[in-house]
Amino acid sequence: MLSLKKIYISGILFLSYLAAFSQKADDTAISAMNGIEYGYFFKHLKYLASDGLKGRDVGSEGLNMAANYVAEEFKKNGMLPFGDSGTYFQKILFIKPSIVASSIKFQVENNSKSLNGIYGKNVSFLVGAKSNNFNQKQSLVFVGYGNILPEDKINDYEGVDVRGKTVIVAVGGPKSIKNRAFDDILLKIHNAEKQGASGIILFYPKGRLFQNLIFRYVHGYLSKSTLYYADTSIHGSMSDVDLNLCVFAKISFIKDVFDLKGFHFSKEFKSIENGKNMSKELGMTISCSYTANIECVYGKNVVSIIPGTDSILKNEYVVIGAHLDHLGIGKKIKGDSIYNGMLDNASGVAATITIGKAFSQLPVKPKRSTIFICYTAEEEGLLGSHYYANRNEIRNGKIVANLNLDMIANLFETKGIIPIGYLHSNLSDAIDYSASNLNLTIAASKSLEEDYVERGDQFSFIKKGIPSIFIIPGNSAVDPRINGLKRTNRWLMKYYHSPFDDLNQSYSDKAFLTAIKLNFLTLYYITNSMGDIKWNKSWLLDKYVLKEKK
Repeated sequence: MLSLKKIYISGILFLSYLAAFSQKADDTAISAMNGIEYGYFFKHLKYLASDGLKGRDVGSEGLNMAANYVAEEFKKNGMLPFGDSGTYFQKILFIKPSIVASSIKFQVENNSKSLNGIYGKNVSFLVGAKSNNFNQKQSLVFVGYGNILPEDKINDYEGVDVRGKTVIVAVGGPKSIKNRAFDDILLKIHNAEKQGASGIILFYPKGRLFQNLIFRYVHGYLSKSTLYYADTSIHGSMSDVDLNLCVFAKISFIKDVFDLKGFHFSKEFKSIENGKNMSKELGMTISCSYTANIECVYGKNVVSIIPGTDSILKNEYVVIGAHLDHLGIGKKIKGDSIYNGMLDNASGVAATITIGKAFSQLPVKPKRSTIFICYTAEEEGLLGSHYYANRNEIRNGKIVANLNLDMIANLFETKGIIPIGYLHSNLSDAIDYSASNLNLTIAASKSLEEDYVERGDQFSFIKKGIPSIFIIPGNSAVDPRINGLKRTNRWLMKYYHSPFDDLNQSYSDKAFLTAIKLNFLTLYYITNSMGDIKWNKSWLLDKYVLKEKK
């Protein structure tokens, strides 16, 4: 699952539902669901999470082997190819720049005085792919929190001209106003872009211990070679930043910058914290130069289809998929450097294969066409799913719904689920149907969805106006001896994106099997029983769908 995503949030109150009112599954669905075998799923899980695939990093032989394996399984199950030129693959060419550490120069200048930033120690930045040799010198402007929120009467760019300059931006907002957008880093970057800035330096303004933790995490993400589409006509991906310089800095460096000019940082920050606009030209320049090695890397989505049987609805396509990639070979921890990604996301891919087999064996195929896909480059910023949502082989008809399978189950049996997207479209009917037949409770809340909605492949389809569902397991354990939230948080701290997310960890066969059956029934209902699929009036529709169309 994509880095920086918040997985489980303590202390949130959920709006819970018990879906007992939903209709019971028909005999065909029940029979097919009961025919799903855990052993079949586990066979694929075991291979996809094995050391032999070396963590399935984009461009690696391990990921290529995994993609070929999935394509072969789709073929065995009688699922038709739906990729490029009648194959099971949709190839994507990426550009991969790698910075030459010894070439980096990062300096702030105030007349004859200067301050050097140290890459990996107090500054980190996104490496661009436009040129092997990067060299920029820009004026610096402080714009406080960098927020533009008309509903709260906030415009931190008011009174300053940032065109062609680098802005310094604190993550957050004034303490008198509560708005989740204050912590949206991508929004702050987009605000800078829209105002014509050429660069941005972001920093978190609080917490000494937190400074080191968050910097280490962000630098680990930024220093890993970023992938860009070779096809520059594709826009809107998470790595599509239209700034020449995108920097993350420790607060200690920002304080030194202010000191270089004779400004008192604590005084400035207290003012913006209290809602005062302190945006100003700093009268200093930032210079950044480095050399990058640029290589071409191929990735491929694995795509198959089971055509619909209704003369009209067969032109409505439902996409179910899971990301195939993980982190590859990384930092060695306790002697292990292979980041297997068993839960994240060999589980989702094995489930996609398993559900595909169950669909292929239905005595009567569903009315709508079903696309089964395993995406590449999710960990790089949802690049595989974004590419597919914008470039696919559908010529007659359209994609009407998406179901994302990512980290499909908790490592213990749970009483319920948290379906992201439940509040926003009538796909909630499919969730009610599947959850009721498996006696699972449903929890949904705006706060949870704000944390999750951008952090998975479903977001690529939402931005195209396609209703989507991403089912997350709940935290309430069936076993009363298990503190579900505590165990989940422990897993996130010790196993998530580490070499220990492998088959040697503790997990529940029953939890996996329930998750597979749940997603099978959800997909069956969407493809076979739903009328028109449509959005509800909601903040998600307003923020991502209607806004994208303006």
